[in-house]
Amino acid sequence: MNAFAIGHAELYIYPEKVTPHDRIVSPQRIDVTGTQDLLEVLTSMPAQTSFSVLLVINDCVVGNGKYFMTHETVTILHEYGACIGFLVKPLAMLREARQSHAQRHNSHDPIQEQ
Repeated sequence: MNAFAIGHAELYIYPEKVTPHDRIVSPQRIDVTGTQDLLEVLTSMPAQTSFSVLLVINDCVVGNGKYFMTHETVTILHEYGACIGFLVKPLAMLREARQSHAQRHNSHDPIQEQ
């Protein structure tokens, strides 16, 4: 974590169903200080994962949220304080990346090329 950052997000991740190729397979805490780090963590989460976010600035919690990730979307269970709307942009970016990946995967499907 960046020593000069005044704030960070603490993600508490609880995967419920994992497969051998999943990178996060057990409950854990991950701290992130930027959008790119957050996207990497969201991308590495398996579907069927519950996770909580605490937003911390100057060692004070300024917001929290609870979420559930599926293959298609992330459901917002609750958000308070600075967490209200916090994941909107990262989730939109994640959705776009998944759609782009799916389109590339489907366009290179050898069955369709026959």
